[in-house]
Amino acid sequence: MRTVDPARHAARRAQILAGAATAFARKGYDRTTVKDICMSAGVGSGTLFHYFTDKRAIFHAILEADRDQLLADLADVDMRDPLSAFWHVVERTTTDLRDPMAGAMVLAILGQVTVDPAVGEILGAGDTAAHAVLAELIGRLQEAGQADPAWDPAHAATWVQTMTDGLYLRCGDEGFDADVELAQLRLVLTRMLDVRTR
Repeated sequence: MRTVDPARHAARRAQILAGAATAFARKGYDRTTVKDICMSAGVGSGTLFHYFTDKRAIFHAILEADRDQLLADLADVDMRDPLSAFWHVVERTTTDLRDPMAGAMVLAILGQVTVDPAVGEILGAGDTAAHAVLAELIGRLQEAGQADPAWDPAHAATWVQTMTDGLYLRCGDEGFDADVELAQLRLVLTRMLDVRTR
């Protein structure tokens, strides 16, 4: 009986997901074939089907891996300094904007979210967790006199997510500069919430 090396298994799975993400970003979900994924990942179809049942399962696994990493990152946020933690969460939820494939992947996701309820559920779990952490941090900032107390924290968190989501919708635009836009986002959020260092 052949034993499975967990590290090798995880590495091969990650290789397939990285190759698949590239293929989906290049051609979109519908036009990407299993052959495209195999070529992009550098594996044969037998290897791919050993890890995943079909293209849909691969797409879900890409989103689940991102969701799981986000949930782990949110669980590790040091809440003792609400201001630093707030900016950390904003940075974490916008980090993919620096990926050159982000715009194309957003389009692939948008195409699937309307026809595949599982995509919305996967994305929703990460959004819900981020919203809860942002709302808690905004509430703590308000208590410390570091943010406008007039905002309902949950409503403010929704606005923060709406603005970050808007950047994802634009990140595929020609000339989009993630660093410039993220600096602008920080300025807008600072003004909107009246965020103060003390």
